[in-house]
Amino acid sequence: MNKMYKKVNIVKVNQDVQHTDDVVAIDTKMELFVNGSKLGEFYLSPRDLEDFVLGYLLDERYIETREDVKNITVNDLNIEVELITDQPVERDNLACYDGWIHQDQELVKVNSDFKVERSQVMDSFDLLIQKAEVWSKTGGTHVAALVGEGKFIVREDVSRHVAVDKVIGAGLMAEIDFSQSFIVCSGRIPPDRVVKLANVGIPIMVTKAAPTIEGLKIGENAGITLIGFLRNGRFNIYTHPHRIIL
Repeated sequence: MNKMYKKVNIVKVNQDVQHTDDVVAIDTKMELFVNGSKLGEFYLSPRDLEDFVLGYLLDERYIETREDVKNITVNDLNIEVELITDQPVERDNLACYDGWIHQDQELVKVNSDFKVERSQVMDSFDLLIQKAEVWSKTGGTHVAALVGEGKFIVREDVSRHVAVDKVIGAGLMAEIDFSQSFIVCSGRIPPDRVVKLANVGIPIMVTKAAPTIEGLKIGENAGITLIGFLRNGRFNIYTHPHRIIL
């Protein structure tokens, strides 16, 4: 398991001044190559990298199943992926890290009869915080959990996007039925994050933070239930409230 944080010397200023130690989340730059072509550069946490690769390729629609990936090799500075197809893979307009540029008609529509109880929504965030090991030590990571079929899969990363990629990849490996699951996570709800859920068929996203207006538009058009400002026993449902049993 790669270390996710590092001890550093700091000067702590409060009522007095102390020279002490603190722990800081580690981020590193990794280049992703697929079938020999560079797909992108990512600043991320150096753990669960195979989960990241599988989740990213799936939720950006480069693959459809785990079987589409023949081999993943993780090196110090890059990740090399070999797909079953030998066709060159190029980064296109579906890649999320350059910002949302989809047209609405390109959205995948999520059709799911999945529903959750109000209490499960609130309990899921409490459990997320309990399991956020690196965040609790450093305050420097985002955390996401995939909840479904009796499982609660948690991944952390310095990038809020990569945290979602990782938990989707872990869900793919665990053979979770995404249509019968939801994601609870830290961080805002921007459109490119919502698109990831649409592309794999996850019907609900829950976060303590706020949505953006474009994120709400995508959630509404894609059929995804978006919940924000979950705190102190309350939350806001912004889109498709029928999935939450109140």
